[in-house]
Amino acid sequence: MGKELNYTLITGGSRGIGNALAWECASRGMNLLLVSKQAEGLNSAVQSLRDEFKVDIKSFLVDLRDLDAPQKVVNWCSENGYRVDILINNAGVAGTADFSKSPLSYSDERIMVNIRSLVLLTRLFLPELQSHSKAHILNMGSLSAYYPLPFKSVYGASKAFVVSFSRAINEELRGGTVQITVINPNGVRTNPDTFKRINTHSRILKFLFIMDAGDIARIAIDKMLKGKLVVVPGFMNRFLILISRFIPSRIKEKLIAHIFGKEVLY
Repeated sequence: MGKELNYTLITGGSRGIGNALAWECASRGMNLLLVSKQAEGLNSAVQSLRDEFKVDIKSFLVDLRDLDAPQKVVNWCSENGYRVDILINNAGVAGTADFSKSPLSYSDERIMVNIRSLVLLTRLFLPELQSHSKAHILNMGSLSAYYPLPFKSVYGASKAFVVSFSRAINEELRGGTVQITVINPNGVRTNPDTFKRINTHSRILKFLFIMDAGDIARIAIDKMLKGKLVVVPGFMNRFLILISRFIPSRIKEKLIAHIFGKEVLY
C-alpha cells in the first residue's frame, strides 16, 4: 500500500485569492482539494494546476450558501479517504450597498458564506486536523475587520467576526497540534467585480493599499507555516490601522462613508 496522502482544502479555490492560494500551495508540493460553486472556473483551475505541478488535485462542486454545504464537504472527504491537514477557509462574498435599500438576500449571502460556512467547516474538520502531528487552519479576514464600514456594514462586520473567532479558537486549541492563522488584506486585484469597485478610488489609494492576489497568497502561506496568528499584509495597511487609533470614530466613519459610497450597488 502506498503512502497515505495529506491534502490542503481550499474553499473558493477556483478564482481570485483562492486560486492564487491554490497555485502557491501547489508550488510548495501540497496536494489540493478545491471547493467551489462554479463548475467552469473550477475545472479550468484544476486542469491548469495539474499541467503545472506534480501534485494530486481533487475538486468538489458545492454552494456554501446552502445549509447542508459544510457537511457535504466533510462527507466528500471522508467517503474518499482524503486526509486534510490544512484547511483554508477562503470563500467569501464582498460588495457594497446601502443597507436600507439592499435586498434581504444580499445580507443573508454574506452571513451564510463569510460566517456560517467558515464556522461549521472549522468545527467539522477539527477532529481530522487534530489527528495529525501538525495541522493548520487559515481563515480569510480583511482589513475591513478593524473598522465599522458604512456601505460595507455586513461585510465588514462578518470579517470582524472572523478575526475574533480565529483568535478565540486558537487560544482554545493552544498546546495542541492545530494552529490558526487569519490574514487581513486590504483591497486585492481579483475578479472583474473587484476591479470595478477598486477603480472608483483615486490612483494614490490604489497605489498605496491595493495588492495582487499572488502576493497575498505567498504572504498568507509563509505566515501560516510559521504559526503566525494575525497577519496584515503590506506596511501601509499596518500603518493605516495604527494611525486610525488616534482618529475619532465619528470622523473615521464619515471619511469611510465618503470613500465607499462611490461603490454602492443598491
